[in-house]
Amino acid sequence: MQSLLLTSILVATLALPIVASRDRLPRRGLRRALLAMLAFELFYLFACIVIYPRIA
Repeated sequence: MQSLLLTSILVATLALPIVASRDRLPRRGLRRALLAMLAFELFYLFACIVIYPRIA
């Protein structure tokens, strides 16, 4: 389970900005990338605090 959590960080760090960079407007792409990273970090925090202890 720990390797899955670490792999998800790696994938999110690479995939979210790549997907957001396809936007035509650079500013909007940057905003989408930052919001996606913020959403992922909040979900990751929730997973580490609530979900992971229940599984382990």
